[in-house]
Amino acid sequence: MTDIFVNIPEGHTILCGWNSHALQIVKELEASGHPVVVICTKRPPELKNSTMPVVEGDCSADDVLKKAGVETATSAIILAEDAGRLPADTVDARSILTALAVESLRPEIYSVLEILNPDNERHARNANVDNVVFCEQLIARFIALCASQRGISDFASDIFSHSDNRSSLNTMELGSEWEGKTVGEAFAAIRAAGDLPLAIMRRGDDEAREEWKHEINPPANTPVKLPMKVVYIKCEKK
Repeated sequence: MTDIFVNIPEGHTILCGWNSHALQIVKELEASGHPVVVICTKRPPELKNSTMPVVEGDCSADDVLKKAGVETATSAIILAEDAGRLPADTVDARSILTALAVESLRPEIYSVLEILNPDNERHARNANVDNVVFCEQLIARFIALCASQRGISDFASDIFSHSDNRSSLNTMELGSEWEGKTVGEAFAAIRAAGDLPLAIMRRGDDEAREEWKHEINPPANTPVKLPMKVVYIKCEKK
C-alpha cells in the first residue's frame, strides 16, 4: 500500500475509485481550487508522474479512508469502478458500500455517488449521500442537446469546465451582509463584477442531508434569506 497520506491537506475532496472519466474529474477539481486525494486498488497509470496523493487499498475500508483524510475532507466522490467488466448491480453495490463507510466516518461530508442502474437510486439514498448521478444519462442528454440546439455544444462545454481557463459555472454563498437585501441587488453586484448570475439555491427541508433547491431567474424583489447561494457564470475576462 502506498502511504502518501502524511501530506494530505484538510478541506479536500476524496475520489473513491478510478474509471474512464476519473482523470477529467481530477483536472476539473484541481482547476476549481479543490485539492484531491485518490483512493484506488492500485495507483492509476495516468497519475504515474503526478504528485497527487494516492492511497492504495479498499475504498470501503475504514483504515484506508482515514489514511485519505476522510475525517477532515469536505467532500467525497464515489465512482462506479469496473463498469463494463462487472454487472452494473455488482458495481453499484460496491459503490454504495463505500458510501456507507464514508458517511459513517464523517456524516457531515458532502458526498456524490455515481450509479449505473437507476433502479438502485433508492438504495443509494439510504446511504445518506447528498447527490446521486448517472454519468451515462448525463452524457446522453448532452448529446441530444447538441443535436437539437445547433451550435450550443461549445458554449455548454465551456461553462461546464474549469480546466480550460475560460468561462465556468460556479456557485457563491451569500454572506451576512446580504441579509435583508434582495436577490436583484445581489445579482446587480455580480454583474458589476463582470459575471452573469443565473439562479439562486436554498437549503432543503431535510436537515440530515445537505440538499439545495434551485430557482432559475428569480424575481428581482425576492428577499435574501440565508443560507442562500447564487449560481452564476464566471465570465472570461478579456
